[in-house]
Amino acid sequence: MLIICASAGGSPGVTSTALGLALTWPREVLLADCDPHPSQAVLAGYLRGMPVGGRGLGALAETYRAPRPESSGGLLDFTLPLDEHAAHRRRFLPGFAHPRSALLFSGYWGRLADQFDDLQTGGVDVIVDAGRLDADGLPAALVERAWTVAVVTRSNLPALAALRLALPELTDATQLSSASLSLVVSGGGRPYSASDIARQLELPLLADLPWDCATADVLSDGALPPRKLTGRPLWRALHSLALKLGGQTVQSDVRSTRGVVS
Repeated sequence: MLIICASAGGSPGVTSTALGLALTWPREVLLADCDPHPSQAVLAGYLRGMPVGGRGLGALAETYRAPRPESSGGLLDFTLPLDEHAAHRRRFLPGFAHPRSALLFSGYWGRLADQFDDLQTGGVDVIVDAGRLDADGLPAALVERAWTVAVVTRSNLPALAALRLALPELTDATQLSSASLSLVVSGGGRPYSASDIARQLELPLLADLPWDCATADVLSDGALPPRKLTGRPLWRALHSLALKLGGQTVQSDVRSTRGVVS
């Protein structure tokens, strides 16, 4: 299963959502930072400055440019451990390190998608953090292989205005593939409810993630976990969503997850 998490603008928590899903996923999983706007958010935040050590999309691109590129089975060699103590293996593929790297990588998305396919054949699911959408939209090769594109938004008017502008292109992109388009609201009710947003945008509501700054700080900034982190509202919501998504098959209708998180 391949899931893409993206946002239309601002900082709605798309990276925290993708990271939280990966940390609570019920099977082996790879979190891939494919944000075209380099931020190194997971490395600098949750992983607290873990050195890349020649791993990530930049190093992977070097193998693509080589006369005899590495086989697709070597993708995990370019990843870092996300949680070494988890029952299921969780890996992280660091993203771009330079602003123009995404442009230089534009011809390689198909190669990366093939490698994601190989991982899934081997029982490893893939969660892609696509970050904030730009004028080029999402890489078509990834959307073609995705089960769903989850658009993360906050519930305030500026965030919703940005999403409405991006929605036609997102809809067109997913209609050309088998991927569905779904909505994740971060902090519903501040001020608009998640159900109202989904109804106005005519999108299936995948999750309404509660406003929980203590947990969000762990995911976004690498803050020390509060006591009983796994019992915090946001962590429980992400865990519930991960179990629901992880239990689906590729043929399942993503609309069946509506309302699983309250």
